[in-house]
Amino acid sequence: MTPYPTLPYSHNGFKAFESVARLMSFTSAANELNVTQSAVSRQVKQLEDDLNASLIIRKHRSIQLTTQGLELYKTLQDNFTSLESVISSWQDPKPKRIVIKAALSFATRALLPKIKEMNERYSDYEIVIIPSLEEDEALNTTDYDLLIFHTRLRNHYDNKSNFSLLREEFMAPVCATSITTKDTVLDDVLQLPRLHPTVDHLDWITWLNNEKYVPHQKVRNTSFHSLDLALSACLSGQGATVTDLLLILPELERNFYYCPRHTTLQHSAWVYYIHQHTHSSAINELIEWLQQEAKREIESLKCLAKTHHWGGIINQIN
Repeated sequence: MTPYPTLPYSHNGFKAFESVARLMSFTSAANELNVTQSAVSRQVKQLEDDLNASLIIRKHRSIQLTTQGLELYKTLQDNFTSLESVISSWQDPKPKRIVIKAALSFATRALLPKIKEMNERYSDYEIVIIPSLEEDEALNTTDYDLLIFHTRLRNHYDNKSNFSLLREEFMAPVCATSITTKDTVLDDVLQLPRLHPTVDHLDWITWLNNEKYVPHQKVRNTSFHSLDLALSACLSGQGATVTDLLLILPELERNFYYCPRHTTLQHSAWVYYIHQHTHSSAINELIEWLQQEAKREIESLKCLAKTHHWGGIINQIN
């Protein structure tokens, strides 16, 4: 004789009912169990027949658990949780990861130098960094805990849930220090071949227009479709590029790149935002740390600006 004479022969009905009761929807339960809604409905009805009890009150647009249904749901939930715990304990623990998706240049130039510190701060986690090329494409995926993206749609994300401003850009022309002399001034750098990360030359055009610069002669242009390529070409002495100085801050501090004295630093139309997909204490702490790091880097840039007498918006930041 079975020790559980009142239990149905098949336990599929219990699983279907628990899902329906938890989600309060036959449709959602069917999606979760990867079966049809009619299959879930049949399994729950068969369970009610086997138990000789009414478990769910079916209304026109909603459902409601009966007293017996609520009692059974709580019992199933407790026992399923215990079963899940026992079975999980038999398996190797899954590695804990923090997945950061970031705009390619930001990942390369701002995140990679911070890997060691992130590993020390989050020693229980594996840090995973995924480069992203397109803002909209990245936001339409869910393969990250934290997304750092580059956008011109600031008004679209301001005060929006799970989005927070990381920082603005500080744009100025630079070239390799190796091709300068102690007498090199801004006008000399502006006569160099111009290296562009985009074919529309927008960074150079915007900076020059804001400066009301009148060209003395025609200048050669080269486009790369990539900020990293433009910066690499610049560093190898191929010309000058307009870039976000925070992305090359370590190289500026070590005098690899040269930004002439009295150069005006400008904000661009682009800003960096953070999107938080996973909510946990570790991710909350990581966002706060990244924002603190951005403030620290801006302070370092302010010190360089004071040393080199750079002007513009860098001197307007408190």
